[in-house]
Amino acid sequence: MVKLVTAFSPKGGAGTSIITTNLSIYLAQKGKKVLLMDAAPNGGSLHAYLNLPSYAVSDEVAEHFSILPLIGSDYQNLSFFSNLRSASGTSKVYEHLTRWKTELKQSQFDFIFIDMGAHIDDDLFEMIGLSDYSLMFICPDPVSIEKSNYFMKQLFNHRLKNIEQKYDLSFSVQNLKRSRKPLLFTPRNLLLLLSEASPRHSSHIAAVINDVKLGVVYNEIKSSSERDIANIYQLLVRNSYGFETVLMGELSYSDVITSSINNMKPVVTFEKKGDFVDALDTIGSNLSHQLFQKKREIGDYDKKS
Repeated sequence: MVKLVTAFSPKGGAGTSIITTNLSIYLAQKGKKVLLMDAAPNGGSLHAYLNLPSYAVSDEVAEHFSILPLIGSDYQNLSFFSNLRSASGTSKVYEHLTRWKTELKQSQFDFIFIDMGAHIDDDLFEMIGLSDYSLMFICPDPVSIEKSNYFMKQLFNHRLKNIEQKYDLSFSVQNLKRSRKPLLFTPRNLLLLLSEASPRHSSHIAAVINDVKLGVVYNEIKSSSERDIANIYQLLVRNSYGFETVLMGELSYSDVITSSINNMKPVVTFEKKGDFVDALDTIGSNLSHQLFQKKREIGDYDKKS
């Protein structure tokens, strides 16, 4: 069955598009049928990296996935669609995917990668909830980490707001923020208190964090201290927000990637071995493990706490 994977970065320059494209080609080379879809807000540039002319790029999104004008690539088993954010801007990416849900299940693809770019908005949050898994690309520098923290906060607030509205918990949340303020050190604590205040909704409250399936890829690792930041980041996210993230892999942004970008030629087409390909193999293996082997832990919130 097809697996839908959302790729994004809270801050531009983390290599989301380059790494996702190379990962898509790498999996296709392994015999997997892959569809890569460009949903970057600026229209995307993956077609150029895949050596596809701009005139071959579609700027209209069909109502049905089965008639979507997919573009063939130079790589066996890899198909492409650009500009998933329709030119008119009337439909969100998650609205397209929701509408295509039945057809997607019947498609011949093993993986569908959606490159959402580096724009934090409700569309991204909905795609994270809709996808089988999400990959977040970040760098271990202070600006990227701060932007990632902002993303986690916004994701938490978006999902909590949905639960508030669906189960009429807005008053309870506001009352906790007013009366229990000294105890609200973290968003995670707010969920704990809300579960105590509304025990009959505890499983729905737990879904705010337990339903998020998120892996982190670290790029531009240059030193042992930066590697230490990558290793403890999951702990910080868990303790602050409650989200369980998984370290999917790490890369150093080497000269081979710079050369790849300058020449508009994916790394895996000319380098069959090396650190970058090894990193792709690690990310691909970890992704497959999360998608096909690991059981979801929905409802385990109280045990973890």
